[in-house]
Amino acid sequence: MIHPFQILKTEGELNDVVRTAFIDAYGKRGMEAVDAVREKRVKKYRDYFVVVGNTDEYFVEGSFCSCNALLYGKECWHTLAVQIAVELGMYETYNLWYYKNGVDEDEPEYE
Repeated sequence: MIHPFQILKTEGELNDVVRTAFIDAYGKRGMEAVDAVREKRVKKYRDYFVVVGNTDEYFVEGSFCSCNALLYGKECWHTLAVQIAVELGMYETYNLWYYKNGVDEDEPEYE
């Protein structure tokens, strides 16, 4: 089986061939990831990527995601969505600190 990211590079877009490849390789996780990228739910802030999930927004940094999947030892679809979005450059960019709108907006490092 050809790796879905190889198919993505060959196709150069999120078409049905790519979607099927990700679903075959990752199941529901692949489907959710591709759909999130297609629906423009991946955002790049100055400090994190943010994926708008089904019930909340989750920040992603490398292989870490703020969703609960890690608590259960599972991989989430949010990190996969970011990888796909980065490969294609399909994300919205905000020249803002995502975390600044959260708990520590008075942190001097954000000034």
